[in-house]
Amino acid sequence: MFKKIALVVLALIVVAGVVAYPKLKQLRVVTPEYQVPGQLVKLEQGWNDAQRAQYHHTAQGTRLVPYDWFLALEQPCFLGCEPFAKQEYLGRFGFLAGDRDPKLNPDGLPVGLARQTDFADPVSGKTYPVLGLTCAACHTGELHYKNYAVRIEGGVAMIQPTEFQKALGIALVMTDMLPWRYSKFAEKVLGPQATEADRAALKAQFGAFIAKAKEELALVQSRNLYPNDAGFGRTDALTRIGNQVFGADMQKPDNYVQANAPVRFPQVWDASWFTWVQYNSSIADPLVRNIGEALGVRAMAKLYGPDAKEFKSSVSMSGLKTLEDLLSGPEPYQGLQSPKWPGVFPALDAAKVAEGAALYEKHCEGCHMPSLEKLKADLGSATPKYWVSNASGKRFLDLLDVQVVDVGTDGRAALDFIARSADSGDLGKGRISAGVGLEVVTKGIRDQFFLKAGYSAEQKAEWLGYREENAAAVRSKPIYKARPLNGVWAIAPYLHNGSVPSLFELLASKEQRGAPVFWLGNKQFDPVKVGYEQKEFEGGTRFDYSLPGNSNSGHWFQDGPRGRGVVGPALSDAQRWALVEYLKSL
Repeated sequence: MFKKIALVVLALIVVAGVVAYPKLKQLRVVTPEYQVPGQLVKLEQGWNDAQRAQYHHTAQGTRLVPYDWFLALEQPCFLGCEPFAKQEYLGRFGFLAGDRDPKLNPDGLPVGLARQTDFADPVSGKTYPVLGLTCAACHTGELHYKNYAVRIEGGVAMIQPTEFQKALGIALVMTDMLPWRYSKFAEKVLGPQATEADRAALKAQFGAFIAKAKEELALVQSRNLYPNDAGFGRTDALTRIGNQVFGADMQKPDNYVQANAPVRFPQVWDASWFTWVQYNSSIADPLVRNIGEALGVRAMAKLYGPDAKEFKSSVSMSGLKTLEDLLSGPEPYQGLQSPKWPGVFPALDAAKVAEGAALYEKHCEGCHMPSLEKLKADLGSATPKYWVSNASGKRFLDLLDVQVVDVGTDGRAALDFIARSADSGDLGKGRISAGVGLEVVTKGIRDQFFLKAGYSAEQKAEWLGYREENAAAVRSKPIYKARPLNGVWAIAPYLHNGSVPSLFELLASKEQRGAPVFWLGNKQFDPVKVGYEQKEFEGGTRFDYSLPGNSNSGHWFQDGPRGRGVVGPALSDAQRWALVEYLKSL
């Protein structure tokens, strides 16, 4: 009898699979095999192990799912499924192995995943434990070379957020649809002693969560908001922040726009002391920057209804302060430091480094500033060349802003932000630009926090990173910033959109660069050209230059007048190799 029942159940599963195959195929999760790291190499970047743990796992008020749900979920399969939270599975999406910490990371989750026990839901008013993303998920790199895994704190993460979110969504839906999965899930969440009331409450909560997720997915699909998967190591950050804030949080569906401006996750060392940050040099105030980042990775805000102007949100201001303090330190170069070329890589050629230094001073320093040592010396000068001071007496590095038309790189990231506008809805500001809207919301959340905390002017100044409280914090201009290049060897691929795979290709002319196909997602490092291995591999992301935002144009070295994409004269191969060697030394 049991065999007959089992055969009937199996037949039903097969039939259901055939019927659902077209949709299941669309939802297929594409990932490479887990890239097992070798011996972990931690570089000296100004942090001890306790500070690294804080950066990796400090919550900033974001929510993916309730925390106990995440631990109870199984991977998206039918039978014999292992835990979703297993490192070997999450590592397929690029997440780096994290260290177990009794307070910050008791379950040994990967870098960038954070447990928050006091998540404050601004819509329901309830407080409960959640799993969220923290900035380390996108800003911690790892370079694999031979049997070494070189960790780059504050570097470029090679994660695939789109496929990760898809896999998480499929796992949730399968748990909802398949009784045997849900029963195991519920027992793990509630324990064997749960009452019927407990089970009913969980079922209702889980159903409501799934319904909301399906509603969001239907909107994304019906409007084709994210037609091009940015792939490993990239995302359209500003558009996604805008869609979350102006669309979801304001409950204004017409404020959603299509994402066509992917950017590489930027390195974050030194950024706290720049006059303006983001690739398009659009944000100054660090709290505005970090609140916006948190909202973009699913911190919640209630920006609709009669209480919209109260700017209720789940953003953890204390978490953001902890993370910013780690990155900035009390003064420039006293927080997170850029990495130095490690001893496990091939030794540098001193003669080529010296030759490259002269070439850098001649062709690159005008935009990217001199070496770190010279910038540190200039910081202490009575009349600095590269630093500006404000009323607080603090000095900030005044980066060069280059017009998009002059540098010639893909302009969508800057130009799309300028062109975007939104209906401010219940905030009562009418139709506003994306820059104004982002400033209104982030400053609103910030100022409500200050008001409730009762902070003095001195306390506010510290939280603001010593920026002026009422100064403009967001701007929209057709520019990209040129930042110093210390640690540039550790941040492949290059240009703001990650369209150039190595430093050697970055120093090319238009004809030399061309459009070679390369693949994102491989952590195997090439210390010669300085970039990741480019060959095709299963589960990787093929970089398609024909897609919007993916152009590898501009920043060319070729003879002729400067501007319109040309940044310097043509370089011989020997000069390019010398420059690469020097850039490794920064």
